Amino acid sequence: MPLSRSHMFMGVCMRTLCLLIVAWVWASTSVLSADRTSMIIAAQSAPNTPWDLNWQDVQAAFDAAGDIGLDMQLLVRGETGNSDERLTALRRNRVQYVSAPIGTAAAILPELSVLQLPYLFDAAEEFDFVMDNFALPVFKRMFADKGLVLVQWTEAGPNHFAAKKPVRVPADLRRYRMRAQTSETSSIFLAAAGADTVYLPASEIVQSLQTNLIEGAEAVSIYYWMMGIYQEAPYLNMTTHTFEASSILINKRFFDTLTEAQKQLTTTAYPQPSLVRKRVRTLMTEIESTLEKDGATLVSLNPSEKAQWRELAVTLYDEMLEAIGGDARNVYETLLDGKAAFVRRNDS
Repeated sequence: MPLSRSHMFMGVCMRTLCLLIVAWVWASTSVLSADRTSMIIAAQSAPNTPWDLNWQDVQAAFDAAGDIGLDMQLLVRGETGNSDERLTALRRNRVQYVSAPIGTAAAILPELSVLQLPYLFDAAEEFDFVMDNFALPVFKRMFADKGLVLVQWTEAGPNHFAAKKPVRVPADLRRYRMRAQTSETSSIFLAAAGADTVYLPASEIVQSLQTNLIEGAEAVSIYYWMMGIYQEAPYLNMTTHTFEASSILINKRFFDTLTEAQKQLTTTAYPQPSLVRKRVRTLMTEIESTLEKDGATLVSLNPSEKAQWRELAVTLYDEMLEAIGGDARNVYETLLDGKAAFVRRNDS
């Protein structure tokens, strides 16, 4: 059975207290003895969610490793701020290990936004294959140039359009107020459908729906349910236009100071992508099966309706890649190579 939101957020009430001790935690790293190293892991995950289970696995891996001179502290309830603040702290080596959504990390590495081209991936299996075998090596090199170590991907599931009405085709968004994500691809896609885009932090979605500042937003089904978006935007229109991924990152300057045993532990403690994805997709399926009991409506699109979204998206790729800039076109070509390899693998 899906977990209740109150259960998931049972630890959030401790956030204020945790924030008060963060400064002490960070300061403590400077008083460790010379033969020990301290690593702070920073993230934001609600208790008993798939992401929380992942961090529990990290803790278990460190416990099982015994004493290798590396002291790890988990601050994964948002104690170190939002995703932008965590990434800034990572680059300054105030924290050493974070989970960063693609939209946030794209501020450092804009080419990440290529991963969010609408309808670039046809199915979750294709997305998994391309991300692990083609995107990961490319972005490992690119992150290294920015002083960061990319360990692996994690995810939250596919994005859909949450709205106060059914949204089946692009015309349904004409003059409709939609919250755009920070990526260039999101704003261009929504604008091309005729929507009036509004830029807001994710934390303000529900309040903005309540005040009619916006009428809809992109959302993965787990977030749609956990945050109570369904109460204000009761239609989850299953467009499945992008897959929401995050990156597991380590500060490279810190990483380079570790022993080989410590490097091995820090790069393998987080669960493998197959388990991470299984946890997310299992909960996603459970939530989607019960959303209608909570008053939401899942709007399934027929092939003709989904084709209209896809056709619109493809016409925007050149504009999106130009807006992303940098090495976006080469990254895009690499992802296309991955898609072709996926087809060959399945045909063999």
